[in-house]
Amino acid sequence: MNQQGQYLGADADGAYTLQITRLLRDTATDNCPLLLELIEGGGVNRRLLGYLFGISVFHPTREVSGRAMGLLQRFASANTVKHAQKLRESAAYHYDEAEYFSRYQSDEIDLFDLLLASKMCLWHRNRPGQGSNALVAHQTLDLRRLAVNRLSPAIVTLDFLRFVALPAHKDFDLPDAVPLLLQMPLEILIIENIRIETFPVALFALPHLTAFIIRKGNYRPRYPMQVPEGGPYGNESRLGPFPGLREATLVRCGLGQLDFLQHSPKLERLNVRFNQLETLPAFLSECTGLRLLELSNNPFRKIELNLEPLRNLEELDLKMQTRFPGNFKLTGGK
Repeated sequence: MNQQGQYLGADADGAYTLQITRLLRDTATDNCPLLLELIEGGGVNRRLLGYLFGISVFHPTREVSGRAMGLLQRFASANTVKHAQKLRESAAYHYDEAEYFSRYQSDEIDLFDLLLASKMCLWHRNRPGQGSNALVAHQTLDLRRLAVNRLSPAIVTLDFLRFVALPAHKDFDLPDAVPLLLQMPLEILIIENIRIETFPVALFALPHLTAFIIRKGNYRPRYPMQVPEGGPYGNESRLGPFPGLREATLVRCGLGQLDFLQHSPKLERLNVRFNQLETLPAFLSECTGLRLLELSNNPFRKIELNLEPLRNLEELDLKMQTRFPGNFKLTGGK
């Protein structure tokens, strides 16, 4: 383990570790050889062990990955080294990052430090070219199959992510994750099968979000989800806004109203199936870019929607499981 006097192992304020993290995240230059030299002379801490683990498994150059494995053997426990060696043997076959890496969790390393190192190694192996999917893969992190209840603060070091799908199980702590998510430039966020009693208003502070997807499994909550007033901006507006939001999928959320979307004029796709909507707000007529509108399986009593301005609408799904109430109205035409 750490030798006495090694400055990286005793980096109390994290200044040196932050510099190494910046070197690792450099998309123009593969700085892994330099990073290994620094560790050879300066020792390790928990974050750097995660970097060594990822480099030893995924670096495209055998000489570099071998040096990283040697340092891991020097500083890490035998169990962690065994996990890294086993992961390297099957690295060519991994396709689901979260599910694959979660099988090799260790108290000695942080999974998100490992993920950062692996993504940077794969980036330098698959430099994006014309028609390449490398950039999309680099900016995507699908955690739906990750069996953890909380995100690690280390996730914010992956500040190049644009698409994140959160762990999809009822015990995942979404309120605990929100402050971390707000530090990231996310454009697409997927939340599935998580127990949510109150709409996650704070996420409206994500200024670059274009797609917001919440699916709550196969059951519909008995009571409507609470939607707090004000949102992250106090009382200046009801919620939001999501000025760039283009897709909102809010399925089985128990929503009784959609007023929080009134500041999202760029909506193109809206799916609010299996909620508790009794009325449909008139402001949707102002979302003239709407191409898809899915409203099925809501207990509507009144729908007042002028379809005339929605000239881009391609699909309107409104399937009722019961007979129309006596005061049901659908106005407008297309």
